[in-house]
Amino acid sequence: MLEMTILLIIGLIVFIFKSFYQKNLIPLEEKTPPADDFCVIDIRDYISAHRSPYPGAENIPLDYLPRELKGRFDCPKKILLVTDNKRGARLAARMIKKKRGNPVYYIRAI
Repeated sequence: MLEMTILLIIGLIVFIFKSFYQKNLIPLEEKTPPADDFCVIDIRDYISAHRSPYPGAENIPLDYLPRELKGRFDCPKKILLVTDNKRGARLAARMIKKKRGNPVYYIRAI
């Protein structure tokens, strides 16, 4: 009985953990998503974004994102992050999710 209870609790914890973290950040497989569906935010640093710009993206580096979310950023569409790595995208998605509550999509920059 004790083993069954422990397995049930572990299963519940894994389920909650996966459901919470999987919905925060969704990879986008398309190379050029429709511009009408997304607000595109480039969270790379200024130099990387300048050297290889993503069409239609607003460059808000990850360090400046919390300030921008408090201030002027308000987009009614889905959010697409342009990033160099998934770690930065996870951090940004967590910040955005606290403010908006919607899932965030990401795409890796070329």
